[in-house]
Amino acid sequence: ILRLTLEKFETTSPDKEKNEKEKDEVKNGSKKSSSSSSDSEEEEEEEEKEEERELMSDEEGDLHDEEGNVIPRQANTLPNRFHKMPNLVELHLGYYGKGNPLKTLPNSVYSLQHLRKLDASSCRLTELPSEINRLTSIEELWLSGNFLTSLPKSIGDLKKLKSLWINYNQLNMIPATLEFCESLEGIYAHGNQIEFLSTALCRIPKLKHLGAGRNRIKFLPKNIGELVNLEEAWLNDNHIRELPDSMFELQNLKTLWMSSNQLTSLDKKVGKLTELSELSLSKNRLTTLPSSLANCTRLRVLQLDDNKLVALPKSLNNLGYLEELWLNGNAVKEIPEGLYMISNMRKPV
Repeated sequence: ILRLTLEKFETTSPDKEKNEKEKDEVKNGSKKSSSSSSDSEEEEEEEEKEEERELMSDEEGDLHDEEGNVIPRQANTLPNRFHKMPNLVELHLGYYGKGNPLKTLPNSVYSLQHLRKLDASSCRLTELPSEINRLTSIEELWLSGNFLTSLPKSIGDLKKLKSLWINYNQLNMIPATLEFCESLEGIYAHGNQIEFLSTALCRIPKLKHLGAGRNRIKFLPKNIGELVNLEEAWLNDNHIRELPDSMFELQNLKTLWMSSNQLTSLDKKVGKLTELSELSLSKNRLTTLPSSLANCTRLRVLQLDDNKLVALPKSLNNLGYLEELWLNGNAVKEIPEGLYMISNMRKPV
C-alpha cells in the first residue's frame, strides 16, 4: 500500500543559498564582461539566455537552474507529477486546521485510478472540478475547512465513495446527485450555509451517518424516513421548527441531535424510535414531553436543558438504561422519584 502525506510542505532547497551566490557571481561576471563588449554581443547573449530559459522548462512546468536543479515553487502550488505514482492509494495533502495553502489541486491527482483516500482539508480550495469523477476507486473524500461554495454534479459518479467530509466550507446545498453514490454511508456537512436538504438525498440506500449541524436548515424533507439504514443524525444549530412524520419511521436511528433549533413540541410518535440511544433537544422551545418517550427504553443520554419545561412525565421511570439527564435551564420543580432509582443514572443536572 502506498501513501503520501504532505503537511505544511517547505519549498526551499538546502542548497538554495549556495545556488543563489553562484548565480550572483555569474551575473556579476557577465556584467563586467558586457561592459567591454559591443551592443551586438549583448543582443546575442540575451538571445542565448532566452533559449536557455525555454530549454530549462520541463514537461511538468518545472524550472531548472544552470546545473539542472529544480527551482523551488511557491508554497501554493504542487508539481503536476502525480501521474508518476499510479499505485498511490492514499494522498494526504492536508489535515483539518493544518493544511497546505494550495487553492487548487494539480490535474494529475485525478489520474490516480487506485486512490482510495484523498485528504485535502484546510487547503484553501475554492472549487472542486468536475474531473473528480475520474477517481473511480475513491472511498474517503476529505474536503473540510476550505472555501468551497458548491460541489460538481459529477461527484455522483463516485460509485465507491463511502464517506464525504465537507464540514466548514461555504456550501449552500448538498448536490442531489449524491443519491447515485450507491456505497455512500456518511455525509458530514457541518458549519456551512445549507438552507435545505434535497429529497434526493433521502434515497441514498446505505446512508448511516448524516451530519448537517450549524447550517440554516428550516425544514427537513418529508421523505427522510426512506433512509432506512440511518443510525446517526446531527441536525443541531439550525432553524428547524418541527420533525416530519416519516422521521419516526427510522427504526435503526440510534443518535438524534436536534439541539439549538426552534422546536415547540415533540410528537408522541417519538416512542417508535426504540433503538434511540442519544437524544439531544437542548436549547429549543419545548414546554411538555410526550409520555411515549418512555418507549425509547435504550436511551442512555437525554438532553433537555434550556427549554421551557415545567414538569416531566412519570413514565420516564421506565428508562432503565439512562445515564445522563440534562435539565438545567428549565422551570422543572420536581423530578419523578423513580428516576433516582435507575441503577445507571447519574445525578440529574
